[in-house]
Amino acid sequence: MDITFNVHDGESTRQVTHIVLKEFAKFYGLDRIAKDRYSALFVLNLMLLEQTNGIDPFQILEEVKALEGSRASLQTKAESQFKGKHLKGLWHKHFMPAMPSVMAHNIMNHLGKNGTREIVEEVLNPEKSPVVTKEMLDELTHRIVIGSMEERANQQKLTGEWIVFAKENGANYYLGVWSHNAGDESIAGSIKSACVREFPFLAQYFP
Repeated sequence: MDITFNVHDGESTRQVTHIVLKEFAKFYGLDRIAKDRYSALFVLNLMLLEQTNGIDPFQILEEVKALEGSRASLQTKAESQFKGKHLKGLWHKHFMPAMPSVMAHNIMNHLGKNGTREIVEEVLNPEKSPVVTKEMLDELTHRIVIGSMEERANQQKLTGEWIVFAKENGANYYLGVWSHNAGDESIAGSIKSACVREFPFLAQYFP
């Protein structure tokens, strides 16, 4: 993992050396989870998500442990293969950071096109009360936000950001962490430029 990255932070650029990445990986016990099967880019992503978004790397690594079979499966969607041309053959697994945008994405997916309107009409039905009460508003909020998240979790359908990995000889190789709206072509470009040199078998995915 002797790779150095130039990271653009606003108007400035800083270097993240392989020594820093190795220390970070050691601190979070990556070798105990997937020794020699994680890329420098994966470590960099964990580091930047912690520094810029406050996302605890341990939260992401719990999903990695689930993929490795060392803990029970979590409440997010099962891992699946990419189908688009840029990442076809590679895999992704969701993790669920506590971010408003991720919660909103799950709630919208759960309620669908008419779900919110149906709940509003049911809870704020004027036949129940001609006046909108605090209790009605509390119920409305709970059903839309808490209820949606709980039902989605019980169905193991929570979605979030992506852990992207490859499967080779029965083992998982962890390549990076991206937002689900990062775009397949952009993700493929990052993997091709940063990960193929570490794991040459990845070249098969980028002919």
